[in-house]
Amino acid sequence: MTEAPVAPRRSRLDVRLPRAVPAHDFRHPVEADIPVLGHLMWQAYRGTPDEQDAGGSVAAATQEIRLALTGAYGSFLPAASFVAEDDGRPVAAALVTVWKDVPLLAYVFTAPPHTGRGLGRRLIEAAMHALGAQGHGWLSLAVTQDNVRARRLYESLGFVPHQKKQ
Repeated sequence: MTEAPVAPRRSRLDVRLPRAVPAHDFRHPVEADIPVLGHLMWQAYRGTPDEQDAGGSVAAATQEIRLALTGAYGSFLPAASFVAEDDGRPVAAALVTVWKDVPLLAYVFTAPPHTGRGLGRRLIEAAMHALGAQGHGWLSLAVTQDNVRARRLYESLGFVPHQKKQ
């Protein structure tokens, strides 16, 4: 008998949002991006502690992207979500939804050949600034506890463990 995979333990992290919007060269995702973002997500998550989030295949990852963009994980916020491109092709993305009245960084991923260049950081900063300019006070995310690299990135951006807001 095969045991079902154990879901990774996650922590909720929050960050207070700035109000200024810095310049960036990202664009907002559109529905036509779903297939390429699904493929990109699968490439980025494969072999990481978050591989299970991508669903085990390009098709499953594409479905995850479709669900995020169509509101399954809360209202999708295209004006606070961004895609980074290289020669006109998406290579990284940050997708933001609103879950239980709080903006949620639902997914952020970078194609393996483009990691280590600060794209993930810049995409998250762009999302943070866009949300702040829209009047939101906080951004939350769920991070797999074993994903040390992601945790370091989020902490360096000011994310802290979730505490009930007064």
